[in-house]
Amino acid sequence: MSSVLILANAPKQEALEYRAALEAHAQSPLWIQSCIEEELKIEHAQEIKRACVLGYPGQKIYIIAAHHFNVFAQNALLKILEEPPLNTRFVLIAKHRHALLPTILSRLSCQDRRTRACHERFCLDLNTCDLTAVYAYLQDLDKKALNPEDAKLQIQAFLFALQESAIPLDLDLLQSVDQAMHANHLYYRPSYNLLPLLLRVLELRDGRR
Repeated sequence: MSSVLILANAPKQEALEYRAALEAHAQSPLWIQSCIEEELKIEHAQEIKRACVLGYPGQKIYIIAAHHFNVFAQNALLKILEEPPLNTRFVLIAKHRHALLPTILSRLSCQDRRTRACHERFCLDLNTCDLTAVYAYLQDLDKKALNPEDAKLQIQAFLFALQESAIPLDLDLLQSVDQAMHANHLYYRPSYNLLPLLLRVLELRDGRR
């Protein structure tokens, strides 16, 4: 009974649907537990380890879903994933394979249930926006409290909009996009990451006139 990694566009929703399907179609005694979090932290991993060693006569399935998997939490789960208790199966649900350590991935089979979606449209028209519009957009962005995955989509949408515009793509701007992606990975505020990109766009656009 091998454990599995499921890749899903929305890990939390996938976990709820997966559990509901298990409960609806179970033909034998089944013990189902789930840990559904924005970020899987060390305290969650410790609780999972404690729960999994509890005795149960039938099959046990533990669903673990998160947008982000803390490195320390993953390391804490490594041994129990490698040698799960009797009749125990783990189902990890993430958005991307790179959310997990290679040592974790090597212990799981993988199912990709993601659907390919059209890229998100950027909220500003880069050919016509001004400083006032940029400021209003960044203010609205801060109010949304985006997680890093959602913020990454905003940066990608900016890049698509830039490619579709008549604004020249210089090397400095492309390097700034890479830097914004890196800063987003470090949990910098989305408005902080996008501000220099938008200011550079205004500079390039006004300079060509």
